[in-house]
Order: sequence, then C-alpha cells, then structure tokens
Amino acid sequence: MDREICGWIIEFLVRESTDEMLVKKLIQAFPPLNGKPRLKKTLLLHSIRTEILAGNVSERILDHLERIERIDRSQRLSIPDSIRQAYCAVALECTAKYLPGSWDRNGKYLDAVKRIWRSRIENLEKSKASRLVSERLRSRRRQVEAAVEDEEVANVLITINTRNDAILTLRVYLCEALALMGPSFLKSQCDSILYRENGPFLEKCRRDSLAGE
Repeated sequence: MDREICGWIIEFLVRESTDEMLVKKLIQAFPPLNGKPRLKKTLLLHSIRTEILAGNVSERILDHLERIERIDRSQRLSIPDSIRQAYCAVALECTAKYLPGSWDRNGKYLDAVKRIWRSRIENLEKSKASRLVSERLRSRRRQVEAAVEDEEVANVLITINTRNDAILTLRVYLCEALALMGPSFLKSQCDSILYRENGPFLEKCRRDSLAGE
C-alpha cells in the first residue's frame, strides 16, 4: 500500500478510533512512515493521551512534548502557551512525587532534580532554541532546588496536587493542539463529500425551519 495512504489511515484511526488495541495493531502492521511531521505529532499526542487516560504522568511525556515542540518549530508553527504550562507541570510532578513521606531528600528526590532540572531542563535553557522554557519553569526550578535543603520549601511542594495539575494542563494542551491541527485528511475529505451530497437538502431544511418560525 502507498505510504501516503498508510499515513492517512493511521492518522484517521489514531484521531477517531476508540479501539486502542486496533490502533496499536495497525501501527505495528504498517511500514515505518518517516519524514511525515504531522503524523509523528499525531502519534506523540496519542501516546500522551493514552498515558494520562491510564493515570500515568511520567518523564516519557516530557520526551514527547520536547519532540512535538521541535516538530512545530521545524514547521514554523506557533508554539501555544499551553504546551509550556503542561511541560512545567509534568516536570514538577515527576520531581515532587518523590517528596511525600521521604525523610531523605538526598535520595530519589535529589536524583530527580539532577535528572530533570539540572540535566534535561538546563540543556533546554542552554540551547536557547527551545520554546518550552518559560519564566514559570525557571521559577519552579528555583523552588525544587531550594527544597533539597529547605524543609519549609519542601513542605510547600508537598501540599501542591502536582499530579492533578499535570493531568489538567496536559488535557488543555491536547485539546488546543488537536484543534490547531484541524481534522485528519480522511475526515476532512469525508466531510466534504457528505456536504456536497447533502448540502442542498440541509440548506432547504434550514430555510423551511426559518420560514416556519
């Protein structure tokens, strides 16, 4: 099957199907579709959606958001503020979740600070290219760094429902990202065909309805 047609089918099913197993099987069955930024972005968004539906907020989502931002930047697309908010919220959750009940902030919490903030996010800042870096992200970095030594700051982080914030901001971003992308190619074609075939009838119904008022 033509690779372009394969891409259309996958994009349509990923966007429209509720059968997760079917989507996974088809993605595995089709050949690799390289060089298609829109399809890559669609699959990354789908992967994020799958994770949050399962209640997972992991560093894997940070990877996905970084890849999406690079795709958008390469395509000269606008970078919505919602992706920056989601990235910051996920980074905070992936760090702060190690605080509750932990008497040793030099253990898993410090490891997360090093891995996420001193490595991943510091590299984003140094690159000066990524648009995921925001003042809020810098502020959160100062906060998580301070919590390593300051118990009062750590207690403030513990009181924040970081997991809920991450899921909510991700949902907002997903809705905005999909809206900006518009419908899949196959859906837009189907809608066009349906309108051509039923448009006159629907217009007549509308006129009749207005006349009866």
